[in-house]
Amino acid sequence: MKSFMHAALLLAACAVSATASAAIDMTAATYMLGINDEVQVSVFGAHPIDVKTRVKENGGIVLPILGEVKAAGQTANQLATVIAQKLKAGSYYVNPIVNVEITSFVSNSVTAFGSLQQPGIYPIDRPLTVAMVLARAGGTRGDAADYVILRRKGQEDRRVVLDELANGSDEALVAGDAIFVPAAQLMYVYGQVNKPGKIEIRSGMTLRQALAAAGGPTLAGTQKRVTLTRGSETMKKVALDTPVKAGDVFYVNEKLF
Repeated sequence: MKSFMHAALLLAACAVSATASAAIDMTAATYMLGINDEVQVSVFGAHPIDVKTRVKENGGIVLPILGEVKAAGQTANQLATVIAQKLKAGSYYVNPIVNVEITSFVSNSVTAFGSLQQPGIYPIDRPLTVAMVLARAGGTRGDAADYVILRRKGQEDRRVVLDELANGSDEALVAGDAIFVPAAQLMYVYGQVNKPGKIEIRSGMTLRQALAAAGGPTLAGTQKRVTLTRGSETMKKVALDTPVKAGDVFYVNEKLF
């Protein structure tokens, strides 16, 4: 059974989908342009302009008539205002109507991939956390692990458990971060159990918890006679509090009457 955090992420994702147009407006209002971001600049009037261009290394974009205009450090709306003012000040237009849309977020974004409903690149248009990006990505898929891997340049990969996010231990993200959601690893429980078969491994899971996930022993089974096969090794005496590992095969034997 998936944890409460999975359900919370899916609910958040529904809220994100329901307000998609509002989110686009918020991005235009708050996202700060940076190097290599791509923008579509449209000027409506007697001499319309429609240009798609990237922000150069010096922070500027090149437009017809005006030449280079500084874009880095401004929102799309602020850039549109600057362009309109320059066109009017140069007597090129009387009342220019300028629209700027960000068509590619590169300089201030994070990447989310793996077992997600909507993996992709997400702009940092406001302070973002791991939980917020997972919600934007529609939540995790049914085969997902109960943790994510946070990758940050210059640091070792870190494992963030979803239940910890629900408890308030969320992680603030910075530009260039990547969130990877792996598929859940599997172990197997067979023998005298009510629901034999594969078990998705949860963070910190023990053999006792795996046995519970398999429905517990049948009336003919006993926790006192179990076998654990791990790789090429088979253990006939193993504590139920032993942490499980991917690929483990746990077998519950019959009682000795």
